[in-house]
Amino acid sequence: MMSDDPFARHRAFISSSVSAPSFPTFNSPSSSSSRSPSLSPNPNPFLRPSPSSSAAASSSSAASKSRLISPLSFSHNGRVALALAPAAAFLLDLGGAPVLTVLSVGLILTYLLDSLRLKSAAFFAVWASLIASQLAFFFSASVYYAPLLAGLALLLCAETTFLIGVWASLQFRWIKIESPSILPALERLLFACIPIIVPPLFTWATVSALGMVNAAYYLMAYSCLFYWLFALPRSSAFKSQKHEAGESQILGHFEGCLHTLYLLFVPLLFRIGSHHATVFSSFSSVCDLLLLFFIPFLFQLYASMKGALWWVTRDAHQMHQIRVVNGAVAMVVVVICLEVRVVFHSFGRYLHAPPPLNYLLVTVTMLGGASGVGAYAVGMVGDAFSSAAFTVLSVLVSAAGAIVIGFPVLVCFYLCNI
Repeated sequence: MMSDDPFARHRAFISSSVSAPSFPTFNSPSSSSSRSPSLSPNPNPFLRPSPSSSAAASSSSAASKSRLISPLSFSHNGRVALALAPAAAFLLDLGGAPVLTVLSVGLILTYLLDSLRLKSAAFFAVWASLIASQLAFFFSASVYYAPLLAGLALLLCAETTFLIGVWASLQFRWIKIESPSILPALERLLFACIPIIVPPLFTWATVSALGMVNAAYYLMAYSCLFYWLFALPRSSAFKSQKHEAGESQILGHFEGCLHTLYLLFVPLLFRIGSHHATVFSSFSSVCDLLLLFFIPFLFQLYASMKGALWWVTRDAHQMHQIRVVNGAVAMVVVVICLEVRVVFHSFGRYLHAPPPLNYLLVTVTMLGGASGVGAYAVGMVGDAFSSAAFTVLSVLVSAAGAIVIGFPVLVCFYLCNI
């Protein structure tokens, strides 16, 4: 029996159609899933974003975000601190309480400005404190020399203060973010000036403690040290690794040539200038001049194995020939000068051989030992023949050294008394 309701009769014959449109509502969370293909943002379901493009986009965004969060740091802070931190301590000792007071006030002001996130103000506060401390140094430093030497000393101190300011500028992160193009120039300025400015300052401090007699040798030692730390070819901390080998280096041809000339001639000229009255008075004084030139020259040739003379030539075979020939000549000169200046001058009483024989035995010992060490250092001891020659040379050098100091005589005397 059917119902009397007229709508019930029609409702029994109405069925849901698949083609019936569905109208999405804005309040329903499932409305996006019930959209028709024509209303979807991607009308073609087969054209979907590839995983590689999405991964590349995410990696680029992550890289840009990492560059903004953690900019490139100055990776050479350790070697720069090794040079400038003792120099700053020496300048504070020379300046005394006024310089220390001015610098302390400036650093406190810099810290406060940096805490308030006033980055530019903190940067200028650092430079203002350094300039004020340098002015205080000019009026309070105990530099009692002739006017010309006092002027050179004050200029050296001012240049050191400037290098400290450049080094401090590289520690500000906002400079690395806003002005990254200036960073390689500041880095190059540090590496170009430190091997020239810092060795005289270290020599000054050493002479103040030990005296002026061997000042040229102190300058030579410090010049070799800072040449090794800063003048060797090193990659920049701020240049991209995509550059070529020559373009990613900090220093160029001009700085390499300048550092080499400084290493070879400045200690020698300093010796001539400081001992001009007695520079040619004896053969020992002449040997001092030769040592001050040829010891840095030997050091330069050894440093060329680490790329020190890259600006001369990039041919490895030609550089090896230059190293061997010049090293042999320099080694002979250094050995002869050391015999005159050191061995026979200070240790002559320990040589038990008679006078004609002691010169020969000492020369064989020192020159043979230096030749063996030099051949091993440049890599000439590698095959069986060179190893055998090196062994024979070592035995010969040991025997000559034992004879010249009287070792066999002492052994025989000891064995006879047993």
